Amino acid sequence: MQTGLHIKLSSRLPFNERRQAIIEAVKNVFATKGFDGTTSRELAKAAGISEALLYKYFPTKLSLYNAMLSASVETADWLVSNHLEALKPSTATLITMVDSLVSHVLESRSVYVHDGVLGRLAVRSLLDDGAFVRALLKPFTNNWGAVFEKSLKGAAASGDLRECPADPNLSAWFVYHIAFGLMLHFFPDTAAIDYNVPKHTLIHDAVCFALRGIGLKEELIKRHYDS
Repeated sequence: MQTGLHIKLSSRLPFNERRQAIIEAVKNVFATKGFDGTTSRELAKAAGISEALLYKYFPTKLSLYNAMLSASVETADWLVSNHLEALKPSTATLITMVDSLVSHVLESRSVYVHDGVLGRLAVRSLLDDGAFVRALLKPFTNNWGAVFEKSLKGAAASGDLRECPADPNLSAWFVYHIAFGLMLHFFPDTAAIDYNVPKHTLIHDAVCFALRGIGLKEELIKRHYDS
């Protein structure tokens, strides 16, 4: 493994850089086997170092696990766009945001990119205490969700929504759940569900479904998304 080899051979690697390299090397092991199913020997092997050296940087398996989760939260920027807050809240922005979210999630094979590692960690978190997912989703609430709500309210004020639109906060989460739920079924090498359509068609139909669900009028979907 290249990461482990790099650690082993780089004897003069600064402490913090070596520590970060170890964290990156063990992510996939934890994501695949979980905390309880992973041994210190497996973690050391993934990092290409001895268990003794591993303990020099992380006294316990739990300390390494927590450091890995914290680092994952810091680097998971799929929900945050540098130009998102600069977008003018509008119906067009609303459609762009829904399409971008669903497309990114499904095309990346994981909500959190990185070959599904963060997505698998998220699933394990949901089956445990959910703390990792709560931290991971803060950008969704503070960034994506906030702009989405403003755009949805703008669309309502412009008369672009049906008479009884859903609550803006709930609508943002429902769009997220559609994307996340679809992503889960693509984790196996062979998708758990055969949708009988190409990936681009699945994305298109999922986006249309979400746009209808948040209350956008059909003619606007056809004009701004299907055109």
